[in-house]
Amino acid sequence: MFWIFLAMMILPNVMMFFTESTSTIVRLTSIVLPLGIYWWAYTLSAKPGKVFWWLFFFVFIDAFQIVLLYLYGESPIAVDMFLNLTTTNPTETTELLSNLLPAVFFVIIIYVGGMVLAVLSILNPEILSASVRKMQRKVAYGIIVAGVLLLGVSYMVDERFRVEDDVFPVNSCYNLALSIPRASLTIDYSKNVTFFSYHATSTHPDSMPEVYVLIIGETARADNFGIYGYQRPTTPLLSAMGSDLATYFDAITMSNTTHKSVPLLMTPVGSEEDFDGVYYKKGIITAFKEAGFSTAFYSCQHRNHSIIDFLGSEAHDVRFLTDSLKMMEQLPDIVLLDNLKAKLAAHKGGKLFVVLHCYGAHFNYYDRYSRNEAYFQPDVIPSASKKYRSNMINAYDNVIRQTDKLVAGVIQALQALHVPAAMCYVGDHGEDIFDDSRERFLHSSPIPTYYQLRVPFVLWASDEYKASYFDKWHQVVVHQKVPISTNRVTFHTLLDMSGIACSSLNKQSALSNRDFRQKPRLYVNDHNEYRPLDDCGLKDLDAEQFKLHHLQYP
Repeated sequence: MFWIFLAMMILPNVMMFFTESTSTIVRLTSIVLPLGIYWWAYTLSAKPGKVFWWLFFFVFIDAFQIVLLYLYGESPIAVDMFLNLTTTNPTETTELLSNLLPAVFFVIIIYVGGMVLAVLSILNPEILSASVRKMQRKVAYGIIVAGVLLLGVSYMVDERFRVEDDVFPVNSCYNLALSIPRASLTIDYSKNVTFFSYHATSTHPDSMPEVYVLIIGETARADNFGIYGYQRPTTPLLSAMGSDLATYFDAITMSNTTHKSVPLLMTPVGSEEDFDGVYYKKGIITAFKEAGFSTAFYSCQHRNHSIIDFLGSEAHDVRFLTDSLKMMEQLPDIVLLDNLKAKLAAHKGGKLFVVLHCYGAHFNYYDRYSRNEAYFQPDVIPSASKKYRSNMINAYDNVIRQTDKLVAGVIQALQALHVPAAMCYVGDHGEDIFDDSRERFLHSSPIPTYYQLRVPFVLWASDEYKASYFDKWHQVVVHQKVPISTNRVTFHTLLDMSGIACSSLNKQSALSNRDFRQKPRLYVNDHNEYRPLDDCGLKDLDAEQFKLHHLQYP
């Protein structure tokens, strides 16, 4: 049992020797040093089962790490992954786990089996003799010394090496420690922003009715949109609008996680390069409210006690449309259009700002549309594996067709008002769907990929808006080919287009402004650091995709 428990504890480290992109000496350090410490720990009791329970926290971390290696193929448990445990709703969790069954069964067999063995070890009258434990402790000391020497060599040969980043389970424990104050800041958000104000005012005539709509897509990758050159007819309605749309071809997100990307879209912190500012600022809805707009926030996502919930709840009219649903039930995003139309019908002139938050192409794609909407077939997904990729792409593309209906429907509803109106559709992040040899799937991985970063960003304005604010729309069109970070420009562009003035408005980040300036694109990593694209973990395969699609990199 001594040897079995020792093998269980070091298993993730051995697996990560083959998955991580760090140097060989660093990966070797990540095996030898923890092995020596575990070895020493298991000599502390005559019954190894007791030590197993003493170290149960690390047993849990090991099991969690193995599941994530199965899902993402690399990297320790991230800060964002711990935060996802507190903000992911039960429906999402159930859907995800149902498609990670091989990894889940594996860790159950290994570590639940370990629990059983640990109990048997405690009940077993046999013990490790004092002489055996003393001998093994000497071996452990030798391994620890070797690990410490390797640690020193790692620091000498790799200037980027940090034990809290590169040695498991130290890195996962460090990330857990970082996640706790962030979770606390989220809980205290309402208190922290009590006295916050944008001091926003409207520069447009009070007598002129205006309507602006922000649609936040979920898990939308631009590569699968027909308006971005995709060969399949996934956006027939939007494609038919031609030059009426301003489609930003080279747009990427600054985060591959919803709980970061959406606050970055709805606040000015994307351009301020200080993510922690999101815990102390209200969002774009408050800016519109202060400027005299009636506001609404409609969401097809479940409440999850994240910053997004707070930002949405700033609106006059707040509707989380899934509140009345049972677990595992979902609403199609098209219901957002129904709610918008009802709002427009009830709104009697004046100024209105509406945010629609989609559930989009969140996995399982097959469940995001009705059977009669299955344009691409076969779309049944028996399991999330590469052998079913063609079915998964069919199902994913069917979801994009639903997004096409929603966005086109919003545009048509705004057109019918015959007032100055504008719409912005932006994806929060993309998705991996077994696209290359890495066999990556889903999003929110500690290290992003091209497929998780490139997102759609589309602007539209009514004829009445173009007539009233010709120069604003002209600048929108002029800047279509400029490489952008969506989280840097969305807040400022919408405020600038709607004529809202406030101290947080950065005209150099507003696509509708003559002062707009292109800036290097950054990625907000797991530790909330703003990193250049060539320093956030992207691989050669990702750089090739940027080049293939004629996108700027870095």
